[in-house]
Amino acid sequence: VESQPRSVSAPIPDALQPDVTTTIPSPDTEQVEIFLARSFEDRMQLAKVTRDIDPDGTVNTILEQVLAGPNLEEQEEEYISPFIEGSAIIGTALNGTLLEIYLDSLDGFPQDDSTSNRLAYAMLVCTATELIVGAEIQLVKILVERDGDLIPVNIPVSDGELTEEGAPVYCANYATFDPKYQVPAEG
Repeated sequence: VESQPRSVSAPIPDALQPDVTTTIPSPDTEQVEIFLARSFEDRMQLAKVTRDIDPDGTVNTILEQVLAGPNLEEQEEEYISPFIEGSAIIGTALNGTLLEIYLDSLDGFPQDDSTSNRLAYAMLVCTATELIVGAEIQLVKILVERDGDLIPVNIPVSDGELTEEGAPVYCANYATFDPKYQVPAEG
């Protein structure tokens, strides 16, 4: 028997060791604005929403948010989108102030010449020209892949002259949906 206690070192069994975790920092998210739609005075209008994205250095990630439509919180706030699943952005190219958007198909767009069809294009075009920060985009041209080729789309517009086959469009071609162009209702 010893007269004084002494230190005894023994390894602690693994089961009793505290959990050690290595946290990998998530990539920095970035806040961006996109256009969805909302009913205002019985008319569909473009409405800005803010989204957190994982930036990849391209505008594709931002434009994909438009195609995705409203999240649950936005749906509860009555934001809508005419897009359905079926279209994906496969690339973009910026030539001066013209943004070309390359889609795999038009399956996610309304397939008729309706207000919903024009609203879908308005959301995509106006997000590109009005809300993407850091790029001077004025015009948008949409091309769809068919048999390995990119074919220009005749983009329907709601305002102004009808575009020529495959011609680029401005956000102003969708003034019907843009609140900044609306005259307040007299009451």
